[in-house]
Amino acid sequence: MSSPRGYDPTSPPAGRPPKRKRGRPPKWNGPASTLTFKIHREVCERLRAGATKRMAAALAGTTEVRLQGWLRRGREAIEQGKRSRYTELVQDVEKAEAEYQMALVEAATAAIGDKTMNDKVIRWRLSVASPKDFTVPREAPVAAGNGLGPLFELVTPEQARTRLDEKLARFLEEHDKEEADAAEPPPSKDAEEDADDEDGDGS
Repeated sequence: MSSPRGYDPTSPPAGRPPKRKRGRPPKWNGPASTLTFKIHREVCERLRAGATKRMAAALAGTTEVRLQGWLRRGREAIEQGKRSRYTELVQDVEKAEAEYQMALVEAATAAIGDKTMNDKVIRWRLSVASPKDFTVPREAPVAAGNGLGPLFELVTPEQARTRLDEKLARFLEEHDKEEADAAEPPPSKDAEEDADDEDGDGS
């Protein structure tokens, strides 16, 4: 039997031969698919600091789809009157989000008395975090007289430019037509008499 390739029997390697690893070979790392206490705690800490669910899930080593699945299982268990690690996750996630929103509310309240503070970012973040609670519903536009539509309409610059070009083209077309009509000379009296004579001859 021949020696393995690269092995020199006259000068064998020093030391013990490497041990073979038992078990499954190592695999590539991927997002966690099992809810653990570490992931639970990491997600809640990130949400308490203002992260979104997608950001919190990524920083905890999982995905937003997995996190939403765990939350859905927890809500279903709560409706059935059960308790599990998923129901605890739902409670802690909602608490963490509420604590962050409460911190924003306190900052916005402090900005009312302190005129040096700019609360636009705070109000925007609250409207994004909880639009149902911190967004004023838009009213439908009131129709003008005879129901012809609103007096003012918000359009983009591109739409305004297109409409302006259309109106300008119509105006130039009508203007050219009026100038053409005005440039034509009126019919002379001789032409009218000739036309009358032709009519008389034909009768």
